[in-house]
Amino acid sequence: MELRPYQRKLLQQVQDALASNPEVRLMMQLPTGGGKTIIAGALLADWLAGGRKAVWLTHRKELTKQTQKMLTEAGVSAKADVNWTPGDGAPAMAGGVVILMAQKVSLQIARQEVWNRYRSTDLMIVDEAHHAAAKGWERAIRQWPGPVVGMTATPWRLSEKEGFDHIFGELLCGTQVAKLQELRSLCNSHVLLPLPNQRIAGGAVDRTLGDYTEKGIEQANHPNIMTAGALQFWREHADNRQTIAYAVSVKHARNLNSVFNEAGVKAAVILGNTNRIERDAAISGFKDGSVKVLVNVLVATEGFDLPDASCILIVRPTMSLAIYLQMVGRGLRPKPDGGNCIILDLADNSGKHGLPEDCREWSLEPRGKATDGEAPVVWCEKCFTESPAASHHCRNRECNEPFGKDCDRCGKWRAWKRWEFENHCGDAHELVCDLCHIDAHIQAHLPVEPPLDILVHTCNDWEDVIPEGDIEIDDGLAGRLTALFRELLETERKAIANDDDPEHDKLDKLRLRIERLESALNNEAELDQLFNEHIEDMQASERPQGWAQVNREFANWKRDLQSELDDCRRELAELNKAIFNSARSKAMYLLQKKAEDMGLLPDIIIRPKQPDDKPIDGLKPGWYNLSELGDTVSEKGWKPLAGLKPSALRFPNGNKPISSWKEMYTSVVEWLFKETPLSPDGIPSELKKFFRPEEWRAPQGYLKTTRLLDELFLVTALDAGSMVFRSCRFIRACGKDPAQFQVQLR
Repeated sequence: MELRPYQRKLLQQVQDALASNPEVRLMMQLPTGGGKTIIAGALLADWLAGGRKAVWLTHRKELTKQTQKMLTEAGVSAKADVNWTPGDGAPAMAGGVVILMAQKVSLQIARQEVWNRYRSTDLMIVDEAHHAAAKGWERAIRQWPGPVVGMTATPWRLSEKEGFDHIFGELLCGTQVAKLQELRSLCNSHVLLPLPNQRIAGGAVDRTLGDYTEKGIEQANHPNIMTAGALQFWREHADNRQTIAYAVSVKHARNLNSVFNEAGVKAAVILGNTNRIERDAAISGFKDGSVKVLVNVLVATEGFDLPDASCILIVRPTMSLAIYLQMVGRGLRPKPDGGNCIILDLADNSGKHGLPEDCREWSLEPRGKATDGEAPVVWCEKCFTESPAASHHCRNRECNEPFGKDCDRCGKWRAWKRWEFENHCGDAHELVCDLCHIDAHIQAHLPVEPPLDILVHTCNDWEDVIPEGDIEIDDGLAGRLTALFRELLETERKAIANDDDPEHDKLDKLRLRIERLESALNNEAELDQLFNEHIEDMQASERPQGWAQVNREFANWKRDLQSELDDCRRELAELNKAIFNSARSKAMYLLQKKAEDMGLLPDIIIRPKQPDDKPIDGLKPGWYNLSELGDTVSEKGWKPLAGLKPSALRFPNGNKPISSWKEMYTSVVEWLFKETPLSPDGIPSELKKFFRPEEWRAPQGYLKTTRLLDELFLVTALDAGSMVFRSCRFIRACGKDPAQFQVQLR
């Protein structure tokens, strides 16, 4: 079989590596469907010409015959299902390759030396080499006397602290998925995600494996969503397409298979223990079209060749990028009619891992702890399509729904999430994005503090500042306070931005740099031009040679640009926050401590409690619903709760003894996570500020957060009134009534 240009290039790189280092341990990466076995066949045909020997390690029984057939077609002598007497060394064939099951090699090599028939000039091929970190595989590779070439589409491990650099010394990456699609070596994909209430959530995580457990997923979801919901979504978007469906467990696979068949859609299921006759019948039926849906549990992933699949139905969430790409990769092989592959991602794996064609940078080193950031995709509510996160419109050309609009003030395109304050002030000023909202208020001589407070409370972990005593302000004074705060804000802006010297204006420089970086990263032509300039500026000796080096240099350079953009955005956000915090602190200081002395605020009266004031009516022990309790605290301050503690909490479906306001607050939130659609991945924006991504301690050492679920930390360093208020906010945000929750005070 004639190799394609990108295959020949990768083959040449592998051959050069083998020639330069006879003991090389090399990993070769190429996307699923790119033709790794074809490249390996060409490599072996050349390598074995002098009578040398080779071993091919695979981990699935059904792949041995498939591999043997492909190697034979490439002109390579290959044996599969060879007899291997316990106690003997591994079988060998001069001038040919022996295909062995990795599990059997692992078992034998734990007892004895098995490579005694092989020499340093012989070659080992490791198929699906991302499994090579398993102890048995690793022992087999370490004891092998010659060079090793591992092949995988996904050199990626779930463990953040473990990589492949202790097994392989070099990584050669082939062409990216997007380029293979452009070359028509792979087909295009169209990823669809259902409505939030129809998606399949993750569940408990196996700490050893690092992925969701089957039981955890099934417990976290209603069975109908995982079966009837999958059928309905398939019929709406991929009806009559040849489909491979990925289920959570054996039980789920059988239930899913039954649901499709009962609906008149011919389906078959293949599992790890399915006998060969049934498996062959299912695959034959799928290839001739008599079977429309082939259901499996990660059987049809690595190396499984089903070229007729034009739809991938993913009915299982996974934390593994490798598993996700292996699943979607089953549908990306070129279609005879030039069509695409529809990926129905019911578990929103693309929201975690990105789209199949995203550019990915692979490494042998441990990937490190993942950093939180925006989702790599944006979902279209109109047609359910997933598009790259930077998209301005839905990638579905029949839809083309906009994901944002241009701001009238800054002129930049802003995503819809940047318009949450658009209607806050009515027609008081021009419609602007949230990044321009503060500046619009200042320019229009409008009150700054209320919208500023809302913006900061929404976007940052900013706690309310409650002045001591009661403050009475007349209407005329309110205007003067606003003017004072606006003046302080502008003073701080000039101080931080160094506005008196335009050549050193930090804010303008940052905004201009961000604008240029965003423009470059969103414009391929501009990006290519800048990259060419980058190459020209390099020393001749440092310039990349060949397509692979250029591609690697481009990926590193683009990553550096994105990192610089992120740093600029963070710095600008920190400067804006510093401006606001400094101005607010000064304003509060003036109002509370220096108003009378400075004579700026003559109409402010700080009224401490007078001896002849009537005492505030306190609450008495007994049962109160949270709505009533919240209103009482709101009207009379925190004092009604002084000295009272909760002793029991009554939910809509049961009671629970409690001993503190903190326990009341956390119990309410935990109940909402359990009984409502509230989930760690779907926390409403107005509630996100009440959480921290990790444990939070005060400088004195005491905890300011409480762990909920697995890695979710609720801020609980609050007074009793704040906990009541926040409990009510959580309940209302989840569509419930706080009056349904009662607290017993003692």
